[in-house]
Amino acid sequence: MAAHESLNPLHPSVLPLLDPAFVNLYNTHVANTPNKPIDLSILRSKYSVLYSYGTAPAPEPARVYDSAVTGHNGEQIPCRVYEPDSPGPWPVHIDFHGGGWGLGDLDTEAHICKHLCVKANVAVIDIAYRLVPEMPFPIGIQDSFAALKDVYNTGKEKFNIDPTRISLGGVSAGGNIALVCCHLARDNGIPIKLAAVGTPVIDDISRYESAADSPFPSMREMEHAPTLNWARLKWFDTLKWESLSDDPAVKGKQMEEIGWWKDLLSAPDYSRLPKTVIYTAGCDPLRDEGEAYARKLIEAGSEVVQKRFHGVPHPFMHMDKDLWQAREFIDLTAGHIKSALHSS
Repeated sequence: MAAHESLNPLHPSVLPLLDPAFVNLYNTHVANTPNKPIDLSILRSKYSVLYSYGTAPAPEPARVYDSAVTGHNGEQIPCRVYEPDSPGPWPVHIDFHGGGWGLGDLDTEAHICKHLCVKANVAVIDIAYRLVPEMPFPIGIQDSFAALKDVYNTGKEKFNIDPTRISLGGVSAGGNIALVCCHLARDNGIPIKLAAVGTPVIDDISRYESAADSPFPSMREMEHAPTLNWARLKWFDTLKWESLSDDPAVKGKQMEEIGWWKDLLSAPDYSRLPKTVIYTAGCDPLRDEGEAYARKLIEAGSEVVQKRFHGVPHPFMHMDKDLWQAREFIDLTAGHIKSALHSS
């Protein structure tokens, strides 16, 4: 791939639209970092601390420990459990981390999980689904839905949670997973009270050769956005699709299994889904597709809260030390979870 780590100085096409607080933060910590070719192993080693320069200390839950849940095909996959300072059984929020399907771990959204646990007074279970390209896409969705089923069926005894009060959430690819899991949960009789996601991946960009081919203005307007731009999106997308088999027959079956998951705007049924909160970022290429999905839900009669945080890029919620938008994202998300899971 071309040398492109999204660490270049802020592009003039986006600079006027960015909050000065973010511009200062980026210029202080990131803009002078030399560009290098994208390297998956290096990205993975740094991903969970990539935005630590902007992350504030989080409140400490009563208990945090690592465990495991059952993923796709019965595989045990890691999870991290956050317990509030109150007697159980607790309502539970299940988090799916971001990372473009190929990055991320149990540290990626740890500070957000801590905030949600303490502020919403719920248990939080963060799922470390398996990644591409070692495993073929859509392993993240398959592992995550299997984990949801496991928490629903065994979580009362295993984690002291109330399986009738579950919410789902995540950021970026994790937001995509949470939204897909709402469809699957509905179709499998698993009650979900709420989905609360940030800057979710929605569209299938493998169809587009360039940002100009996308039907969404944000993909073109934010082609050179900081932290996540068009070229970086395509790099992640290629990684995802190259995880499939080289055998045409096997790949054909894999694509059939993926189905509408590659494009959430082509789901067959948007009815009877839980209340959904979708937060987008003004300077994110994915902004408009997330808002388009919100409209799909509204048209189908679902209750939706949709808010755009202006002046900030795709991973802004990790920068709560400096950005009011990140602090508000966390507090609003916690408020919606608390309301949904503690209401009578």
